[in-house]
Amino acid sequence: MIPDWMKEDDNYVSPKDGGTFVIKTIKSLAHLMARIKVQKGHEKKRSMPVLLKLILTLLAILTIAISKESLSLMAIGAVLLLYLATWPGEDIASCLKGAVIAALFTALVMTPAMLMNPAGIRNNLSLVLRVFLSVTCLNIFNHTSQWNHISLAMRKLHIPRIFIFTLDMTLKYIVLLGNLIEDLLTSMSLRMVGKNTKKYGSLGGVMGVTFVRGNELNQMMYEAMQCRGFTGDYNQF
Repeated sequence: MIPDWMKEDDNYVSPKDGGTFVIKTIKSLAHLMARIKVQKGHEKKRSMPVLLKLILTLLAILTIAISKESLSLMAIGAVLLLYLATWPGEDIASCLKGAVIAALFTALVMTPAMLMNPAGIRNNLSLVLRVFLSVTCLNIFNHTSQWNHISLAMRKLHIPRIFIFTLDMTLKYIVLLGNLIEDLLTSMSLRMVGKNTKKYGSLGGVMGVTFVRGNELNQMMYEAMQCRGFTGDYNQF
């Protein structure tokens, strides 16, 4: 005969300042790592080549930056919005979210200038619109292109290989250290029962372990490059 207390579900709710911050941080890191490791977008086998998309994106941003006519900016915005209209709703929201945040931050920074010089409000609003359109272009390119294809496109543009190597290694080690932080936070939350009165010390320990592990990985990579006779020629394409 099983006792009644063994049939009840265990639903532990951590108290305030107990483990809520750690749990939210773990979820955020897991979501970010998933986006980096498995980049989902609209890239298909017969889609536009990444090199052409990169050139068009750079030309669009350059046009937005040097354009003096509001009509040109509105035309570019109309084209971007028409293209986004063919996307699923979730992808549109994720693409425009960063652009809206960047535009709002720019508007917040420009608010004192608008108040002190009302005559220049039109130019300040034009700057906010340029930021919104530029970030939207970058988000569209990022959402429709995979990291390895972007590296290949930069190689075809004759960008120095050491720069591409640094970019690739940065992305790879962001994933490695992100996974390490996620594991450390998970282990910390499993050991956390009740209210944690030393959460800043715990987070400091996580940061310290991550720093030490990052130095170890850096040293290991440097020694591996020396053993293989690395000369700065990056051929991982």
